[in-house]
Amino acid sequence: MVMDQQQARTFEKISNLYDKARTSYPPQLINDIIAYSGIKQNGMILDVGCGTGQATFLFAQRDYNVVGLDAGQEMVTIAIGKCSSFPKVSFKVGTFEEIEFPDSSIDIIASGMAWHWINPEVAEKKTYEILRNGGTLALFWSHQQKEKSDFVKAVGNVLDKYGGIERGPAGSRVKQISDNLYERLKLNKLFTSVEMREYNENIEFSKERYLNLIISYGWVQILPENKKKDLTDDLQKLFKKYEEPLIIPYKYMLVLAKKS
Repeated sequence: MVMDQQQARTFEKISNLYDKARTSYPPQLINDIIAYSGIKQNGMILDVGCGTGQATFLFAQRDYNVVGLDAGQEMVTIAIGKCSSFPKVSFKVGTFEEIEFPDSSIDIIASGMAWHWINPEVAEKKTYEILRNGGTLALFWSHQQKEKSDFVKAVGNVLDKYGGIERGPAGSRVKQISDNLYERLKLNKLFTSVEMREYNENIEFSKERYLNLIISYGWVQILPENKKKDLTDDLQKLFKKYEEPLIIPYKYMLVLAKKS
């Protein structure tokens, strides 16, 4: 499943909003990627679609060599600032399809909330070429769990009206994406030892941050201005029924595979 590229390009216009609103990833998810891969301390990690550096920062904290790759210059600029104290981190601006890496040069290719923007046939072939023997592909996504929160369920009903079923943070379309890629990798002879792991975490939001999170989604950014205003008004009316902080139950999905 490849998402609309027009939506992918919208993130560059709202880099600061994106950075403030988006969530990070559970430490256990990052630890599991490291443990599964068996990467040595001098190993190399490529973070594809690194955005403003949420996952890049977590790998950098563990003292690995990391290259963050993103198509948006402004996103990368924020990520550079975030990771400025880590000398083993560098960044490239461009797409995974166009930026060249030497064959067998990467120990882990990681991608958080971004792999679905890449053509899977191109992505998997190139991944196989640039991973070292036994190298790891680690893909991860998150979504909010409506079944555990009346608030998230109510937000989902509003978003369904403007973006279609299961869109945005209160939808589970990313669960469908992760499931599809998991099944695809299991059938791909280029990869082996394919696993799916899940993690749960409750995250506190202010109403302002939660609204910004929704506004930061690609499909919201390409709405006509009058529809975006109507969506914002509907959400703010809903928010009045709830107290801060908003406790949002998240589920994270991690798909792991090794180069055959």
